[in-house]
Amino acid sequence: MGKVLPISLCMIVKDEEFFLDAALKSVRAMSCVGEMIVADTGSTDRTVDIAMENGAVVYHFEWCDDFSAARNFAADKAENDWILVLDADEEVIRADIDELALFITNLDIVGAVSKVEMTDKSTGPLSRLYNKTTYRYEGIIHEQIVPNGDHRKIIKDAPIHIIHHGYAPEFKQAKGKLERNERLLLKELATKPDDSYLLYQLGKCYFDSSRDLPRACEVFEKALSSAPDVRLEYVYSLVECYGYALINVGQYEKALDLMQRYSLHYKKKPHFRFLSAHILQNNGMFIEAVEQYESCIGANIVDYSGITSYLSFYNIGVVLECVGMVEDAVAMYNRCDDYAPAMERLKQLTS
Repeated sequence: MGKVLPISLCMIVKDEEFFLDAALKSVRAMSCVGEMIVADTGSTDRTVDIAMENGAVVYHFEWCDDFSAARNFAADKAENDWILVLDADEEVIRADIDELALFITNLDIVGAVSKVEMTDKSTGPLSRLYNKTTYRYEGIIHEQIVPNGDHRKIIKDAPIHIIHHGYAPEFKQAKGKLERNERLLLKELATKPDDSYLLYQLGKCYFDSSRDLPRACEVFEKALSSAPDVRLEYVYSLVECYGYALINVGQYEKALDLMQRYSLHYKKKPHFRFLSAHILQNNGMFIEAVEQYESCIGANIVDYSGITSYLSFYNIGVVLECVGMVEDAVAMYNRCDDYAPAMERLKQLTS
């Protein structure tokens, strides 16, 4: 058995029998986590049994519409001060134990794990590792890790990588997550009506699965109206989601204005350049769009979504078709490997 570190896994769950076994097994495979704490909020399926079968200690928490209360309850039950937070629909896919041992020598930092979203292959950091003597959770929905005192929150990348399964539409709809989140966010916004982070999360409720894109645009615009700090990760995500929402409702000029407003801050991000290319393409600015797509190809990022390869080649092909350069479009589609839309265009153009 490997080195055991003073880290406790803490989870809150309800009716998660579909995912929970894989989540807990992925943590057990790390070998370094000292214990697994599961706070169950009222499961009626095999969730509790699965948790205990995997060696987790299960506590029952009476649900009170407050995710932070549940998270802090689980952390209070942990024997270790370092807390690793995982949701039931997530799995640890990689962790460097030696680096992790060094990481937890600093009680003042919060660890941001690297997450891959399995539905769209997007990647991003999530603050999921913290010391409970220094930090706690706050907020009833989309809860955040905040300092216990008045010191500044310090976030650093932690040597842990996870994947997230559960945002597939069938799971969100089956469990009513979007409706639940909307209700809790509106409840919290009643006391903090101008909180840009809460507004961003509410907009995401309408944006996800294209549930209500016009309303998402309204909420995203309000979230940006307070001029939140562009260095924050959620602000970039807010701008990106807003841009795609505007495209999907046909507000192309407004999307172009958004792109121009934030280009100075985000032009180094390939994902922003890819969004910009879409916006330029929909505004008929084809040369500029192709330049932006080309700038994404081969970008030095971890990319599971395809923007640094086949998606950019495909969209360049679409633009070239629009301007009558069919042979060049075919050449682009041929660089898309087995991407189905590209294969369909090749079939149409070469048959």
